[in-house]
Amino acid sequence: MQVKDIMQSNVRSVKKGTTLSQLLISFKDFHSFPIVPVVDQEMVLLGTVHICSFFEIFQPHQDLLMRNPLSMISREPTDIFNVDIEEGMGFLIIMADIMDTKIVKIEQSADIRKAFDLMQLHQKTAIPVVDDQKKLVGIISIFDIVMKIFHEKGLI
Repeated sequence: MQVKDIMQSNVRSVKKGTTLSQLLISFKDFHSFPIVPVVDQEMVLLGTVHICSFFEIFQPHQDLLMRNPLSMISREPTDIFNVDIEEGMGFLIIMADIMDTKIVKIEQSADIRKAFDLMQLHQKTAIPVVDDQKKLVGIISIFDIVMKIFHEKGLI
């Protein structure tokens, strides 16, 4: 079975110039916020924004040693209840500032087992789906795969 057979094709995406406030307002009625694709005018996938990106914005400045991914020094977790957020920050921060450009994505023609393996490897619960021109066509999640397997096994 291919990814395109079970992916969610009704996906909200944003542009690089979308502000943090615009993003939050447009997603306020969703029950979850796993991943938001960032696309250009032609719907080519440029990056993704995750909820953890918000926490990173408000982390206090850390020295270079602590930013090194190979460092054995762990970062202090952000206390989101006590962050100092200046008024108007939501209009100053845009998606280009916080999007992850190291995108874990999959082509719509790939097998769902490959999608599952990719999610496991990169510890993701959902990944964007692109066509052969790298244009966003959907999102596939662990839940989509589990539901398909349960359906095939007669559980639903």
